[in-house]
Amino acid sequence: MTEVRPTGAGPNRSTEDMSAGEGAKMRDLDVELAVQLDDRLARLRDHLVAAFPGLEVSGFRGELTLVAEPAQLVDLLAFSRDDPEVRCEFLADLSGVHWPGGPRVESAQETTGWPSYATGDEQGRIEVDYILYSYTHNHRFRVRVSVPDDAARLPTATAVYSSADLMEREAWDMFGVVFEGHPNLERILMPEDWQGHPQRKDYPLGGVEVMYKGKTVPPPDERHY
Repeated sequence: MTEVRPTGAGPNRSTEDMSAGEGAKMRDLDVELAVQLDDRLARLRDHLVAAFPGLEVSGFRGELTLVAEPAQLVDLLAFSRDDPEVRCEFLADLSGVHWPGGPRVESAQETTGWPSYATGDEQGRIEVDYILYSYTHNHRFRVRVSVPDDAARLPTATAVYSSADLMEREAWDMFGVVFEGHPNLERILMPEDWQGHPQRKDYPLGGVEVMYKGKTVPPPDERHY
């Protein structure tokens, strides 16, 4: 069976819901985190892994995450919707996070008092999460796929879940993920001619010109309150 591990969303973090500082402290103390899934989610995990043997699985504090390859995505979503034991009729959310390439310093010193530490990947990536929910069985889990940030392309899920339409448009708008086969992949929050994707972590935080009397909002480090 695929190895089940308690790692989380961020690089080198102990769990997916811990801040960077907490993850650092856990590593410093060499603490082994137990995977915590109830029996129902554990059975669901085993069922999905049996159907898709290449899945990587993580679980912590009652949350199940299945890490899939982009080529598996649509088949896995369709199986999760149609299989009687899974029956996730609802795509509850689709969200992303950008992990730029190169070294960086993670710090939560102000909020936790724990030390900063260096981390980073040579290749930047964007993780896209699909939160699936079953009305029939009252369970939910996360499907995660990762794509390079300089070639962020995924197949659209609109043929499986119609709710993916607007969610994928937002992920394109904010992160620049191209959903191939989407019926109308246009910006949904920013103007259509906007340059860049604002939720990428390398997006510049410069001033913004506004339409009232030609004013400009100064960058964060130049603002005075």
